[in-house]
Amino acid sequence: MKSLVDILVHILHDCGMMCGANPSRDITTVTRRTEQEGDSFLTITLPAFCGAFEKALASGSCSPSLFAGFRFQRTRCLPRFLGGFIEQVFGPDGRLLEEPSVDCILAIRQICLMFKKIQRKCSDARVRKAELGFLKCEKELKNHVPKRAALSTFKSVARIVWSDLLLGIPFGDPYELLRPRHGPGVTAEGLRNNQKFSFGHRWPSRLAVYFPVDQFGIGSLGNDSLLTSEEFSFLHPRDEVPSKVYFVPKTMKTPRVIAAEPVYMQYAQQALASIIVGRVEKSSLYTRGHVNFTDQRVNNEIALASSRDGTYATLDLTEASDRVSASLVRDMLACCPLFRDYVFACRTSRALLPSGKIIPLRKFASMGSALCFPIEAMVFFIAIISIRHQREGRRVTPASIARLAKDVYVYGDDIIVPTDEAPSIADSLLDFGLIVNRAKSFWTGKFRESCGVDAYDGHRVTPVYVRRDVPSDRTDVHGILSTVSLANQLYSAGYWRTCKALRHYVERHLGTLPTISYNRSGDPKRSLSLADGNEMNPGVGWISFSNAESHDGWDSDLQCLRSRRWFAVPTKQPDPLEGDAALLKCFSIIGKESSIDGDHLLTSVRSGNLALKRRWTPV
Repeated sequence: MKSLVDILVHILHDCGMMCGANPSRDITTVTRRTEQEGDSFLTITLPAFCGAFEKALASGSCSPSLFAGFRFQRTRCLPRFLGGFIEQVFGPDGRLLEEPSVDCILAIRQICLMFKKIQRKCSDARVRKAELGFLKCEKELKNHVPKRAALSTFKSVARIVWSDLLLGIPFGDPYELLRPRHGPGVTAEGLRNNQKFSFGHRWPSRLAVYFPVDQFGIGSLGNDSLLTSEEFSFLHPRDEVPSKVYFVPKTMKTPRVIAAEPVYMQYAQQALASIIVGRVEKSSLYTRGHVNFTDQRVNNEIALASSRDGTYATLDLTEASDRVSASLVRDMLACCPLFRDYVFACRTSRALLPSGKIIPLRKFASMGSALCFPIEAMVFFIAIISIRHQREGRRVTPASIARLAKDVYVYGDDIIVPTDEAPSIADSLLDFGLIVNRAKSFWTGKFRESCGVDAYDGHRVTPVYVRRDVPSDRTDVHGILSTVSLANQLYSAGYWRTCKALRHYVERHLGTLPTISYNRSGDPKRSLSLADGNEMNPGVGWISFSNAESHDGWDSDLQCLRSRRWFAVPTKQPDPLEGDAALLKCFSIIGKESSIDGDHLLTSVRSGNLALKRRWTPV
């Protein structure tokens, strides 16, 4: 189990057994092409093959033009690669069978997509290309002007929806509801954990109008002398720290754009985000159950059902957050000018690119801003409702919005709309500068994809993904945990041979691992808890459908069975916080004391660092 090819060979054997297909030629092809092309064959070429396969499913026929780089059989209109599986989905003439094998569809997707999301650094050339794409998107947003009719309907829908969202907030002023807090990520200044509460004795002047520093930036008014000291300064907009753009692994083909926000902006953004999310999910007549941020099950269930009955289509947007312009958000919030001012007061207006170039931002925000996800979801929802109004030629009213909202579901950039309207909605979103990724959007055929659930004809065909390379030794804790999780997912999916090989590989580093209860481990996809051993964290081990749980002895004190197991625990670092900043943190954690360490003002968890420790735990 030294390479990705080894894992894929085991998967090919498992899939061959499950589908009654002989994978020997496919194994030869994978081995040969990986030797010639490197791991890019597994991480880029095979996912592209799967994309072509999904297009063939949607159109109902195979054609050589779809599968570029792969040979076709001489006597059949089918690719040679994975031919034993594909011939159970498509007939010799390349047409989709009346009853294609769902097991083979899942197997093909598992084989091709297994390494699509592996967390490896993209090449420098691809990162440079991503930066050029970032700049190109900014230029397109600058030059884009929405059509007058489309924008007018958009603003009419937004006025009614946002008036309902802010119902009960006098004049749309959220001041009394503001509870700023720090997010878990790094900031543009590089501050982490306790040091975020220091703020560097700086506060933007435009932020101070709506988030007064004496109310949100210091722990006590008795310490207001800090604000008059020579060290403190109110920042002019040109002196504010820009957000820092990173390109982090998403796929080996394209990195993901993340922006680390300035510490004071992120602190304020979290306050507004919690207000918006809570009201959108629970309070609004129009968005409740239709715009979600915390529960993906709504989209999952609809996508699964629609793969059978075809009622709904699933849409995916290209560069979703980066194509939501600041001007469009201003138009959306025009009906609540005071609330809009709060939102834009904590919006970062410039970005520092990896090349060192600082640019003004036309987009509202990149991923990394606490307001990116809730604001973009509302833009997409309102844009689609307005498009549906224009399509019907009806006047916008509260009743018409309530009626048309019943068939629209939004979770981030995963959107679900009625199938018969999907093509026109995809075209009309261009009026707002939004682009539908047609390669990952489905409204023909029986395939649907939304929020991590891939479905065909009412069956889940979601593959198990490899997220990290297999660990080389015990010190690679993240690699160990990821591989254990991978093996457990493969066990649940029925890929026994691959699971067994991964188990043997991990146990070479850790020794024999225990069997843990499936009930206690929960979903095998979940990340292993970082908490110390307790009844909710069974430790590192293998799940079993028998629900058995191995043990190593008897605890005479607790009068129960016990087991000695590995647990992943976070490592700590000195991170002293004192004075007014310490007081500010203490006020922010009131009500959360049970989950806070007693020495939280002296140390903090070292971000991303874990250690494996063995200890006894009751079974």
